[in-house]
Parts: sequence; structure tokens; C-alpha cells
Amino acid sequence: MDSLQHQIALMLVPQIGAVTAKTLVSYCGSAEAVFRASKRELHKIPGIGHTTINALAAAVEPLTKAEREIAFMEQHDVQAVFYTDARYPARLRQCQDSPAMFFFKGSSMSIFEAERVVAIIGTRQPSEHGKAMCDEFVEGLRDYNVLIVSGLAFGVDVTAHRKASAIGIPNVGVLGHGLNSIYPAQHRSVAQRMIENGGLISEYAHDAKPDREHFPMRNRIISGLSDVVLVVETANSGGSMITVQYAERHGREIFAVPGRPHDTKSRGCNLLLKTERAKLAESATDIAERMQWGEPGKPKLNQAQLFLDLSPTEITLVGIIRDKPEIPIDQLTVAAQCTPGELAAHILALEFKGIIRTLPGKRYILC
Repeated sequence: MDSLQHQIALMLVPQIGAVTAKTLVSYCGSAEAVFRASKRELHKIPGIGHTTINALAAAVEPLTKAEREIAFMEQHDVQAVFYTDARYPARLRQCQDSPAMFFFKGSSMSIFEAERVVAIIGTRQPSEHGKAMCDEFVEGLRDYNVLIVSGLAFGVDVTAHRKASAIGIPNVGVLGHGLNSIYPAQHRSVAQRMIENGGLISEYAHDAKPDREHFPMRNRIISGLSDVVLVVETANSGGSMITVQYAERHGREIFAVPGRPHDTKSRGCNLLLKTERAKLAESATDIAERMQWGEPGKPKLNQAQLFLDLSPTEITLVGIIRDKPEIPIDQLTVAAQCTPGELAAHILALEFKGIIRTLPGKRYILC
């Protein structure tokens, strides 16, 4: 069994990010084996250079820090979830840039098994109309049995968390700092309610400060945990638009609330709609209909029901795309053993049925 201390320590080694950590573990077999590997063995791993190897060789301090992290976890009821752990959220695991480990404080890890997950994001300085719209969307989503994810920041984030907690919707906040504090401090009471019916996530050690560079990075987790990303109000640039970029990369459905022309707080939303990077959403019903969630309170169709209307070739295509997410069009044509014309017709039919989604560059993923 892999050592928790070594898993945490691997995350604390300078120069080793999530992708490198996963590469090391996949070749060595475990985090503990990474630290026990010789320099010669590490040199044989593709993409692992002298900087990484030397950092591992000098990794006494990360192992000591990992011991302190475990002590904090035991004292504050925090769980560490490594990407090889069966509890690791399936949606997040699909993302190449997902963290190799995160820390969780909350009611139960089972909340990540929710059938539907919606991220609600937006400006830190929303208008009164924007806050009212956020409340309205959260209220409407309650009937669809969703988990709501956001970043516990000022503005739209905390509005979504506060409303969700008030009406009993499980919600998770993704933090840009360690779990020994809440930033901003004004949201401490909201965070406590979230822990009781949801939770808090951080990929950083408990004493990590809310450094500026942490927040854009945490946005990839907000996207990765979700099926849908809803942008309520945002300018043309900023954290919300960074999350949208991650959502596009992850193949998530993006929705935006339209705003008045020339309204600076809605320029980003209007731009997303104008350039067709997001679907228009005026209510939770718009999201539910697009996502084929069915009537409020009722479960969506199971896979067997959905496949009743698929032809044998379409079922084959779905199987290929499931096993090889974002497969390029040329590889898909060969694997499906059909002509480009036939493939185009089947792809179009699957898109109409809401089974697959086309990504830029003619790549495909399952919805």
C-alpha cells in the first residue's frame, strides 16, 4: 500500500507539478517508489530531467512537511485524496491537468458522485441584478438534484454558495490557499455551513497563503469537477474567463447569462454568447433542457434507454469515443471502419441526440 506521507511529500517537492507527479508514479508504481528510485532509474522516464531528479534527491524537507500535514489532517478532520484513490472524483480524473492530490474537508466524499454538477462563476463585484440572477439560478437548480461548485470568492461565488447552503443544495468551494484558514475571512461562516452540507477543496498544503498565482490554477479544478459551467456576470478578462478556457479544454458545457449591451459587468458574458463559446441561459430550465436532464426531480435517462435509438455503427462510435476521449477525426474514421461521408452523418446524428460533443479541431467527447 502506498504511503500517505510519500504521496503528500511528492506534491511538496519543488519543480514537480501535477503532470510530472503522475508521470513519475505511473512509471515507478507508487509515490513511495518514486522516492526510492535511483537516479539511473529516474533518468529512464520520458520527460524527467536533471532538475526533477535533483529535487527528489534533496527531498528531506518535503517528507518532514508531509508529517506535519498529516498531523494537521488528523486534528482538523481533513482527508487527502491521491489521484489513484478510488474516491478521487471521476470527472476530475478525466482532466489531464487535474491535481495529483487534493485535500478535502466536508460532509462526505460521496458528494462528488452527484449525477449533475454545476459550477457557477462570475465577477467579484456583481451588480444587484447579477446577484439576483445568481440566486434565481441556484433556486431553479435545486429541483434537478445538483452539486454546485464555485470558488468562495467575493461576488458571484459567495452569492451562489450562500444561497445553495440556505436552501439545502450541497456545494463545494475550491480554495486558492491551505485549509487552515478561509480567504476572504468574511466568508468563514459561509464556509462552515458548506462543510456541513458539502465541503472545501484545496490542492495546497494547510499553511499555504492565498497567493495571487494560486487562484487562476484553482479554476481548472472548478471546471474539472463540473458538467456545466455557468457564467453570471464577468468582464472580458479575469478569473471567470480563465475558468471558461479550462472548461473549453475539458469539454464542459458553458452557459452565460446575457447582459445589457455596453454593460461592463456583462461584457464577458455577451462576448461568449456572440462568439458562440457559450449557450444562452436565462433560467435553470435553459440549462436543464440543453443537458437533457428531463423534468425537475426526475432522473435522466439511463445509458440503456439512450442507446435504444442508436444504430449499430453509432453504438460502435460511442464506444470508441468513450475509450479514447478527444480522438481526432482521422483516427476515428479508421477505427469505425467507415467512409468520411458516413462518419459525418453518424457524428451529426449523435450530436443531435446529445450523446457526443465536438471540440475544436474536429475532436469528440461524450456528453
